[in-house]
Amino acid sequence: MLSTLAVSVLVATTPARPRLAITSLAAAGEVDAAVASALTEAVTAEVAARGFFEPISSGEIATLLGLERQKQLLGCDESSCVTEIASALGAPFAMSGSLTRLQGLYQLNLQVMDTQKARTVARSTRLAKDFESLRALIPWAVAEACGTPLPPPPSRALPITLVSVGGLALVGGGVLGIIALNADAAVKGELRTDDENKTVVLAGARSYQERFDQIALQKSLALAGLLTGAALVALGVVLMPGDVAPRVSLVPAPSGFALVGVWP
Repeated sequence: MLSTLAVSVLVATTPARPRLAITSLAAAGEVDAAVASALTEAVTAEVAARGFFEPISSGEIATLLGLERQKQLLGCDESSCVTEIASALGAPFAMSGSLTRLQGLYQLNLQVMDTQKARTVARSTRLAKDFESLRALIPWAVAEACGTPLPPPPSRALPITLVSVGGLALVGGGVLGIIALNADAAVKGELRTDDENKTVVLAGARSYQERFDQIALQKSLALAGLLTGAALVALGVVLMPGDVAPRVSLVPAPSGFALVGVWP
C-alpha cells in the first residue's frame, strides 16, 4: 500500500515535458523534398531522445490538423504560420527550419519559437560537406536550437591511443633507422680502408654478407615503423573530436525555464 502510494506521488510530482511542434524542413537550393523530409524525421527523433520536449512530428501535425486546416494556415507568413500551427495543437513551443545545398555544401538551419510570446527562443546553423556528416551534427544543432545543454563530447581515448602508439612507432623506427645507417657506414668504411691500406686484414666475405643482410632487415623494419607510426598519428588526428566548451543554458519547463549547465 505504501509503495503504491509512493509511486503515485512520484508520478504526480514528475513535471510533464513541454510539447514541441516540429514542422517539415523547407528544402532550398539543390535539396530534394524527400531529403528534407528524411532529415526532419531525424531531427524529431533526436528531440525525443534528448527528453527535454515532447515532440509532435510533422506527420502527426498533418493528421491532427487535417488537410484543409493546413491549407488555411499555409497562407500566412513563416513565423506566424508556425505559431498558429503550434497554438492549434496546444504546443507552447514550435521548431521550424530549412535545409539548403549550394555548390556541394549542406546548410541546416533550425529555430525554436515560444508560441505564447511569439518570439524565438534559440536558433542554430550547421554546415557539412555531405549528408551523412550533416546527420552526425543533428544532436548539436537540436541542442543549440532548443537552448538545451550540448551532448557530451565523444571519447578521446581511441584517438589519443592511436597518436601515442604512432608516436612510439615513429621514435622506434627513427632510432632503428639511425642504427642501421651507422652500421652500414661502418661496414662500408672497413671496405674502403682495405682499398686504401693493403695491410688491413678483413673478415671473410660471408661475414660481411651476413652483416649487410642484417642491416637491410633493420632498414626495412625502420621504414615499416616510420610508415606505421605516421599512419597511426594521422588517423588519430583525424578521429580526434573538436573541443567543446562548458555551457550554461536555460531549459524550457512547463512553469518557465530552468538553469542547466554542462561540462565537457
